[in-house]
Amino acid sequence: MKPQQVYDRWKRQKREIDVKPGFADEAMNRIHTWERERRSRVLSIERLVELVSLHPAVKTAFVAAGAMTGVVRLIIMVIVILSDGVANG
Repeated sequence: MKPQQVYDRWKRQKREIDVKPGFADEAMNRIHTWERERRSRVLSIERLVELVSLHPAVKTAFVAAGAMTGVVRLIIMVIVILSDGVANG
C-alpha cells in the first residue's frame, strides 16, 4: 500500500470521532472558572515568586536577610559553646 493511501485511510478514521454536542461550551466554562479562581487569589505563592524574581532589589534583600540570619546563628552558637555552661546545662 502506498504511503499516501495509508495516510488518507488514517485521516478518514480520525474524522469519525464522536464528540458530544456541548463539548466546546463545557471546555470554555472550565477555562473561565479556572481563570476566575486564579484571579480571586490575591496573593498566591506563584504570584509572590513572580514578584520576587522580577525585582533585583527584592532578591538582594532576601539574600542579605539570609546572610544576616546565618551570621546571627553562628554568633549565638559560638556564645553558647564558649559560655560557662549556664546556657547548656
